[in-house]
Amino acid sequence: MARAYGVLNDDPAMAKDAKTIGSYLRAKRSWFVVDKDGVIRYARVTDPRGLVPNDEILDVLAKLK
Repeated sequence: MARAYGVLNDDPAMAKDAKTIGSYLRAKRSWFVVDKDGVIRYARVTDPRGLVPNDEILDVLAKLK
């Protein structure tokens, strides 16, 4: 799924660098809201320590109702 959503760290150069090898073939920190029809209504990708405010996601969910 990470590859399908475009959030997989799959650059082979990452495997050759000691600083990035730990992230190679791992998903980026990501949030998605998918509606009942399978349509992505919200997508957010942040840096490894980033967070998305709960209110932001709750607003998206409220609009789906």
